[in-house]
Amino acid sequence: MKLLIQFYSHLKNHSLKFLPFFSFVILLSSCAPSKRFTEYKETSIKDYKNEIRVLLGDSPTEIKTGSDVYLISQNEKLAIIKSGNKISIEPLYQDLLIKLGSKNFNGKDFNLEPVSDSLIKVNNKRYRGKIKLMNVDGKIKQINQLSLEDYLKGVMTKEMPVGKGNENFEAFKAFAIAARTYALNKIFNSRTYYDLLPDVNDQVYGGVDAEHPISNKAVDETKGLILTFKDEPAIIFYHSTCAGFTENAKNVFTKDEIEYLKSIKDGETPYCSISPNFNWKEVIPEKTLIKRLFDAKLLKSENYSIEKFNIKSRFSSGRINELEIILKSVDGLSSVSIFGNQIRSIIKNQSGNGILKSNNFIIELTPEKNVEIIGKGYGHGVGLCQWGAIAQSRSGKSYQEILSHYFPGTEIKKLND
Repeated sequence: MKLLIQFYSHLKNHSLKFLPFFSFVILLSSCAPSKRFTEYKETSIKDYKNEIRVLLGDSPTEIKTGSDVYLISQNEKLAIIKSGNKISIEPLYQDLLIKLGSKNFNGKDFNLEPVSDSLIKVNNKRYRGKIKLMNVDGKIKQINQLSLEDYLKGVMTKEMPVGKGNENFEAFKAFAIAARTYALNKIFNSRTYYDLLPDVNDQVYGGVDAEHPISNKAVDETKGLILTFKDEPAIIFYHSTCAGFTENAKNVFTKDEIEYLKSIKDGETPYCSISPNFNWKEVIPEKTLIKRLFDAKLLKSENYSIEKFNIKSRFSSGRINELEIILKSVDGLSSVSIFGNQIRSIIKNQSGNGILKSNNFIIELTPEKNVEIIGKGYGHGVGLCQWGAIAQSRSGKSYQEILSHYFPGTEIKKLND
């Protein structure tokens, strides 16, 4: 089996104007554009160097370099910007205007690339690869372009705890393969100018400052490995704590059943029982919940009181499918229903600054007119349970066994360029 997947670049010709320098040196050498492509093979690989593009932010107005960097445009090295210098960035029609003191450069896009080592430091954060600045519809995009393997190193500890010594190492290797597969799918279905966001909308990414020797070793030892099903990259989901049963993907994310993403029992004694969020409790004032229902446009006003809660149905995992809330107003009794994972985003946590930890809970109105929620688990429950993987790692299970447990029927294969 061999799948060839062509990656396209977004290099465009653009005009460039440059003037004398301020604390930087004009250069005349050039860089060749990188070629973005890969293919699947069942053989191992030596060096997988395809780039991934992570959107670090929209419309930065200033960047301070913490290392010497090249300023590059049209594949030409224009300058060395010395460490500690600031550049200001403004959209200029369809171009960018880069200012260094009184000196200006303009062009469609610019790259900042490290001069002396593999790291680049901007705005007090360190990254591997390079930083691309682009004008997209009048907004400045700041994009970190780097290898897939280096990207993963900036993700690992932002998504899972390091633990003590090597106790979490097999879980880290399992997660590296899952995260690599997730990222690869994003590359294959990439947005026009970037592949991933650096937060919970995709995978949390912290650059070099998020790296740790243990997690980096896990990435290196699983280099190029991805999870597949019937010779295709597997669809990957993961979460913190399943609380005993994972969830069927069809109940949360997908229209159709996915054979390897059905609800499974996570051990006779749940592996993830070691999680700090295996059991939890939230207490929300009644009026606060009424306001959240109103904000979600489920109520026409806030002039309601709660009579009771009815859990109309649960999935086999124990998570709530339909929650009915009986309410009272001057017009009498009425009810609203909330379904599935939507429950978490509407009810929210006690402080209101995040969603409810899971929709596996019991709920009641106390005599003090508070809504008491006693729940289990953290996250949507689909796919790999991170704390469950950690517990299995600590019990001596291998990364292969961990992935087979959470994604039954899948295979681990290697990429090759």
